[in-house]
Amino acid sequence: MEEQLTSPASEPAAQAAGTASSIKKTNMADYYENQFASDVENFKKGGKLKSGYANIDAITNLYPGLYVIGAISSLGKTTFIHQMGDQMAEAGNHVLFFSLEQSILELASKSIARTMAQEDQKNGLSSLQVRRADLSDSLIASAINKCKIYSDKMTIVECSFRATIDDIANTVHEYIKQNNVKPVVIIDYLQVIQPSPESKMTTKDLVDYHVRRLKVLQTDNQLTMIVISSLNRQNYMTAIDFESFKESGGIEYTADVLWGLQLQCIHNEPFTQQNKINEKRQKIIEAKKAVPRKIELICLKNRFGVSSYTCQFDYYPKYDWFKPDLTGLDISDTYGSDTDTDGFMTVPEGYELPWSI
Repeated sequence: MEEQLTSPASEPAAQAAGTASSIKKTNMADYYENQFASDVENFKKGGKLKSGYANIDAITNLYPGLYVIGAISSLGKTTFIHQMGDQMAEAGNHVLFFSLEQSILELASKSIARTMAQEDQKNGLSSLQVRRADLSDSLIASAINKCKIYSDKMTIVECSFRATIDDIANTVHEYIKQNNVKPVVIIDYLQVIQPSPESKMTTKDLVDYHVRRLKVLQTDNQLTMIVISSLNRQNYMTAIDFESFKESGGIEYTADVLWGLQLQCIHNEPFTQQNKINEKRQKIIEAKKAVPRKIELICLKNRFGVSSYTCQFDYYPKYDWFKPDLTGLDISDTYGSDTDTDGFMTVPEGYELPWSI
């Protein structure tokens, strides 16, 4: 037997949105008898996605859950997740991408620029150059046609700094109803979700409220949801850790998987020392100017498998392209070998690792 217990929402904004906080009381004998098998089947249907990045996919699958990725500004977090979305769509998954800042033109030209560079980096164009180019050019036309192949699986929702959490929830529900499919939901980005007109929350409380609402949306619909987040300003010259997300509400507690993008140089001198602010700023400037830019993804939390891992990338900002660097794959917290990747190490077809497994 399952009983729904509903209590009034504590936040004025929640009341204004017509939502109520609720808990469910379930007898476990009844659950095993009547619902457990169904929940497992639903989890199977929504799980084991691949990101399209060979180094991440060598370590873990993506499951229904709330994934949060943070990085300092201008480090390419939108590009990283947008590329992942394209790769998921190309693999046949429906992707619903909420762009709260960038236009559909900007995102489309990013996809085209990246596709061109992957085919012919020497003659590649930036996304800005794509928007100013002759689209009948053979290289551009070829890239557009390749993007069209999977474009029916990718839906961009332009929000232009106006979307509220209710707008996002309503759009997700409508998409599921119309298409009879659960899409991968990407939100770029958390701190730009707008409050309701009646809200009187502080910025921190509002972000915390939005994280909780997104988690409820994800859980109720068993979605794979990826949310981009900004980081604390004081984190710009230090390695990412749980403290980096502190001023962004309860992200570190609510997220199922917590990722961070950072420059690889953050592990070297002078970042290992206190002070030396000017030297650190100079090193960051130099690292951002490098071609390719050396970036790493670190996993701080993972409820679905290996608890921590590091993946390195060569980032080409001109082409909006993150290229996985398998030689930098950190397997210190992985083990064994299996056909599945839930904390086991497998080698993607066509790649060779510099160690035996």
